[in-house]
Amino acid sequence: MGQYEQALPLFQQALEIHGKSLGTDHPNYALFLNNLALLYTATNCPEEALKLMQEAADIDLKTISTIFSISTDKERLNYVKQNYHKVETFLSLVFQHFPNSPEAVQSAYNLILRRKAIATETAILQKIALLSQQYAHLATKLQQWQQIRQQLAKRCFDIPTPEQLPYYQQEIKSLEQQAENLERELNIPELNLEKELQNADFRTIALELPQGTTLIEFIRFNNHNFQAIPANGDTQSFPPRYLAFILPAQAPEQLTMIDLGEAEPINKLVKEFRESVENPRGLSVAVFKKKEDISPKIELSKLIFDKIKPYLTQELIICPDGELNCLPFEILPTDKGSYLMDEYRCNFLNVGRDILRFKAKIPAKVTYPLVIANPDYNLASPENTPSTAENEEKFPFKPSLRDLATSRQGQIFNSLPGTEIEGEKIAKILRVKPVTAAKALKPLVSKAQKAPYILHIATHGYFLGDITPELDTINQNFMLSSLSASERFQVGTMQNPLLRSGLAFAGVNTMLNGGKLPEEAEDGLLTSLDVQSINLAGTELVVTSACETALGDLYTGETLIGLRRSFIQAGAKTVIISLWKVDDVATTILMQYFYYYLLKAKLSKAEALRKAKSSLQRLTIAKMRSQWLTEDAIKSAEKHSIGIAAHLRELSQKSDLERPYEAPKYWAAFICLGNPAGLPLLPQASKGQNLN
Repeated sequence: MGQYEQALPLFQQALEIHGKSLGTDHPNYALFLNNLALLYTATNCPEEALKLMQEAADIDLKTISTIFSISTDKERLNYVKQNYHKVETFLSLVFQHFPNSPEAVQSAYNLILRRKAIATETAILQKIALLSQQYAHLATKLQQWQQIRQQLAKRCFDIPTPEQLPYYQQEIKSLEQQAENLERELNIPELNLEKELQNADFRTIALELPQGTTLIEFIRFNNHNFQAIPANGDTQSFPPRYLAFILPAQAPEQLTMIDLGEAEPINKLVKEFRESVENPRGLSVAVFKKKEDISPKIELSKLIFDKIKPYLTQELIICPDGELNCLPFEILPTDKGSYLMDEYRCNFLNVGRDILRFKAKIPAKVTYPLVIANPDYNLASPENTPSTAENEEKFPFKPSLRDLATSRQGQIFNSLPGTEIEGEKIAKILRVKPVTAAKALKPLVSKAQKAPYILHIATHGYFLGDITPELDTINQNFMLSSLSASERFQVGTMQNPLLRSGLAFAGVNTMLNGGKLPEEAEDGLLTSLDVQSINLAGTELVVTSACETALGDLYTGETLIGLRRSFIQAGAKTVIISLWKVDDVATTILMQYFYYYLLKAKLSKAEALRKAKSSLQRLTIAKMRSQWLTEDAIKSAEKHSIGIAAHLRELSQKSDLERPYEAPKYWAAFICLGNPAGLPLLPQASKGQNLN
């Protein structure tokens, strides 16, 4: 302590010198402010420390605004990762010394509103600006950037011959450099990010929240040890923790900060909970009856929900962070023995600041809804005759990769005939024709001239986690030609985390097996990288009726890097995404309910999804008999899939009172992210059967 006190006047003197020589807006001056604040905290002067950290945060906001206006998305993400410790130190100070100070808690939440997911915010603001007439001269460069990004994604999955290896990595690096250069040229230096973020104030947010709504902002942070002396071997951080900031509508003075405890046990329970409810999409003829382990659910409810319950209203906007992005909040149990969904209405945002964008008017060209379902994953050019059998026998699929692989030689995406049934039913409701089989091509989305009013995609989704060490070694030694299709798929994604999640379109299996696709099919894989560069401004709703589209790579200070972020960046106002692998028939019925409540009952998007989940949960065999279990319905399903028809026939033999899709694994995977409001311009729905 004595050494710290002796150092104080020296730090104060250094701060004064830097202020005079650099100016008090310089980033290095902010660095000295933060260092002096740490010293004040170590000498038990937290009030002085808080003032200095607030001053430093204001300077950093100016720096961020300048840097982000001229940098690429990758550079912004790296900047956030390298500098987010400043946010965590601020939160640590408030958590440890001012948990009951309204002013300090307000400052902490304001900092979160101005720092969380700001790389995403910048990309959205840039896109909005580029769509305005003011920057019409950049349209050609925007198109070039999109084309380069598509080439880059395709090359990452190509299979170079030994002769091509020296040029393969060189070409990828060249494409990456071209894309980054074009992205910089598309930047808009006069974009006032600082002003936009300054407007993100807890008072403004509270006043924008609909009456009766409560916003819950979760934040995971590394808890700084201010008394640590590294020379003595002290650790500089305590275990990471979760905080929840509770903000009721129209009452900013009631902002509350709640400590949820250490992050590790919560993260462990989230993983266990998800594993207890997950079920792969694809038909299972048996109706699952295995009793679920509810202990992770109960423990999570105690750690999270019970602590914040006294502050909640029935309408909730939830902004997760860390592993909580993967938690199905709606099926946490309440003390009444029901699900959270039964007592509360939940919608999800990346950060509370997003609510300020709901009223923004974006110039956009919008066209009819687009429904894509059951692509022909094996679509190939007529002259294509790939043979991967010998390679598959030599290098069989590893068990860890079988979530994407099938037993058929060379394929990694199974046909999903159930999605065609879904596509036909949803398209009928939307009064459009579904695009299926060989016509379900990637360019329908990636090269659309106008944004569809609603985009519904029923296909395979994928998310690949960490690459195994074996595949990393193979990649480094350029042994790609020795890999099976699914292994090449995983190695290809190592080039960019945005390639590790996406949606499958026609021809994807042919591409991954080294075959030739029709030119109009491109590569058959719509990755998160592709989605980032398309234009969905004006798209009211994107529904990804697929597996794991809500998942992604956790990135410090940002939302999950994956499809959920990319669709929002592309301009979609609301995205319906899934947390795990979903069942074919159950999802088809769920989506029918969703569109009925959205278009016929004219409910909000979030409420339509909640009601659809509840309806599927309560759906009895008796109710199914009139639509799904008639002989005509079963014969119609048989045209698409013998397995689905057999499943429906089996259900028809069961008791009228049975609820085949009562378990949460059938309906709880889907969440509503973004603007929860209803459709402002309702397209005419068909006069379909009332689902209630």
